[in-house]
Amino acid sequence: MDYRFIPPNTKILVVLTQYKRKHLEKQLKAIYNQSIKPEYVVVFQNENHAEINDLKDLYPFIHIKSDYNTKYFGRFAACFTFPVDTCIVMDDDIIPGRKCLENYINESYKLNSIILGNSRNGYFNKSEHMRSIPDYGIRNISLLTMFGGHIWAFKKDWLHYMFTIKPFTYETAEDMHFSFSAKILGNISSYCGRQRNMDESCDITNNSLACDQFSSYTDEVTTPLRKNVEKYFMENFGLKHIEKHYLEDDNNPPPPPNLGIPVSRRRGRR
Repeated sequence: MDYRFIPPNTKILVVLTQYKRKHLEKQLKAIYNQSIKPEYVVVFQNENHAEINDLKDLYPFIHIKSDYNTKYFGRFAACFTFPVDTCIVMDDDIIPGRKCLENYINESYKLNSIILGNSRNGYFNKSEHMRSIPDYGIRNISLLTMFGGHIWAFKKDWLHYMFTIKPFTYETAEDMHFSFSAKILGNISSYCGRQRNMDESCDITNNSLACDQFSSYTDEVTTPLRKNVEKYFMENFGLKHIEKHYLEDDNNPPPPPNLGIPVSRRRGRR
């Protein structure tokens, strides 16, 4: 596999999320078995729902713990303090394959985009020309998308876009907020990353760890909030939906920067 787009001496940060799930040791094993080694591995823990001190003796991670629940945004804010070029932020319900970091970081540099573990087109996208792509398993293409999650691979410099626009809510939708802000302020697109084999996959469990009582994505309170986040960006910052998917693979070069979500003049801030 060709990972030539990663610049030499790129410094990498990986942030793992710890809240109520119990998969951290599996994630740590997978991270320390990667084909490229990050300079820093951080476990970002909100509140006191799991005891992980015993893992510190086994894995040399940095433990950032907050008694206050910083919701979904806190783990991204933690990236600011590390002297790195590239960041990987991971949800707590995925186990990456051995070449996941190398693959996702390479795609981020190749496409100059945020690379995500799945693809979402938005609640109000009425286009009839959208394509779907599997949320897990083998994907031979990278797909331009509105937003996504599970894993985020991005240049650290793009974090400033996420924290320039005030969030509509801190309760959910960090995935939407990051991708929308980066596109509007920096013309940085988001792609669901290709995974040509399970070594490159962001989740070798094929999403099996996400189907539990801790999942918030389909929550009856969360979904209306997420819809309002999309409206917030449409009405206040000129967010436009993707009208046609563009693919990136070995036979289809990535689209020029002005394709995807058109950038409109911002019309104010909440």
